[in-house]
Amino acid sequence: MEGIDRIHLILGVTIFLVFPFTRLVHIWSAPVEYFTRRYQVMRARN
Repeated sequence: MEGIDRIHLILGVTIFLVFPFTRLVHIWSAPVEYFTRRYQVMRARN
């Protein structure tokens, strides 16, 4: 069981260190109001 714990720790630290260099960092810039905002009104051109 000790080997699994060590692998888990190493993978966790690796993800933590690589995270700033991935596109996943954009998850922090997502607007909080996205799911509660009102619908955008679209009108026909004719």
